[in-house]
Amino acid sequence: MTKSTLSQAEIIDAIENCHESVRDWTHFHSELENMRDSAWIFRGVTSPKHYLLPSIGREEIYGHYKLAREERLLNEFKNRAIALLNVQHLTDWDWLAYAQHIGVPTRLLDWSTSPLVAAFFALEGDSNEDRIIYALKYSKYIHEVEHQQYSPFENSKEGRFTAPLLFDRIRAQRGVFTIHPDPTLIFYRKGIRCLRIDSLMVKDFRRRLYKYGIDHWHIYPDAQGLGQQMSWQLKNKVGLGGLFTSKSCKV
Repeated sequence: MTKSTLSQAEIIDAIENCHESVRDWTHFHSELENMRDSAWIFRGVTSPKHYLLPSIGREEIYGHYKLAREERLLNEFKNRAIALLNVQHLTDWDWLAYAQHIGVPTRLLDWSTSPLVAAFFALEGDSNEDRIIYALKYSKYIHEVEHQQYSPFENSKEGRFTAPLLFDRIRAQRGVFTIHPDPTLIFYRKGIRCLRIDSLMVKDFRRRLYKYGIDHWHIYPDAQGLGQQMSWQLKNKVGLGGLFTSKSCKV
């Protein structure tokens, strides 16, 4: 699969023109029903201006991109993160996936096979912006890369790869990845879908995801995730029983 021949400006126009407004929760589910094929993958972002650009290539944040600096960053991460792991013999592809999932800038974009997990990421935070869920049928528009013989920095093709399920967050989030040899370029494929959720619906949708069991503790199955979830429930007065009505809690 060759990469898009469009300019970056044309890609931005194409993405913005493909936005499909979600009317309500029922409409959202009807759109998901149209993507029941397991070949679809999803990515949620918190702003319509958050295009499909790998984090290491976001030069307005991290400065001018250099391959040598990206490789040095991964090596430094490996030297430090080995103390956190009980596994050995990880490839650089595995390390890159792990780094991406805990917030290290990489040339990867993380996706999920679950649209509800993607919705969680789209609905995070308290900004007043609309939210976007990208959907791509990977079996048709982006193919598996050969990662047995090449390092991720030798790979020259945009493509997908599935990391081994060694890490709790990747398992919980049903994570898959796309890799981008030039991470400064916005990724685009003809056929991509962009579901746009109005900012006024964000709070309601977050509560509905909570009822579906998609919350911080599901997404981040560790102590930090539990802490984030308890904070969210307290702030939004959700799922804490009589905490807000009990006489014993009144001052």
